[in-house]
Amino acid sequence: MLRKYSNIRHRGLFILYIKRGTTLIFSRSCEYALQAVTYLASQSQSSSVLARDISGALNIPPHYLGKILQTLVKHNILSSQKGKSGGFILNRSLKDIMLNDIIEIMEGPDYMEQCILGFPGCSDKNPCPVHDEWSDVKTKLMKLLKGRGITNLSLDLNSKLNYIKTMEADASS
Repeated sequence: MLRKYSNIRHRGLFILYIKRGTTLIFSRSCEYALQAVTYLASQSQSSSVLARDISGALNIPPHYLGKILQTLVKHNILSSQKGKSGGFILNRSLKDIMLNDIIEIMEGPDYMEQCILGFPGCSDKNPCPVHDEWSDVKTKLMKLLKGRGITNLSLDLNSKLNYIKTMEADASS
């Protein structure tokens, strides 16, 4: 599993350096997986899409994306086809793919069980300073992630793809 931060041991403590442009909760790999599946959901379901086309449309490094797509194939979210008409296609119906399905694959099934502050052993019996508030947020977030499907996201993707193209054009000029 790829991570968005690096662990550095300093005086017996782990220091996490979170890179600019990442979300609070999910790794960069998870973000890219969500974006790629959403992109595939917005495409024709009758033909496969090349990894380089997904990479170009979403501005994701191609080799990095390839590893992510293979992980999604391994977990039956996607199918891959080799050859002249090869590429990637969704392996399930759009209504059957929830955000949480993809996140669990990329982050692991216990991704929401860790302390938001990183303290070991944080629990109801041994809470950190924000444990109760974080528990409330986690409950709401899990409800959203388990109830929100890819279908909903793919419908509004065109405006985001246009924004990515505009960013690329601005960066190259």
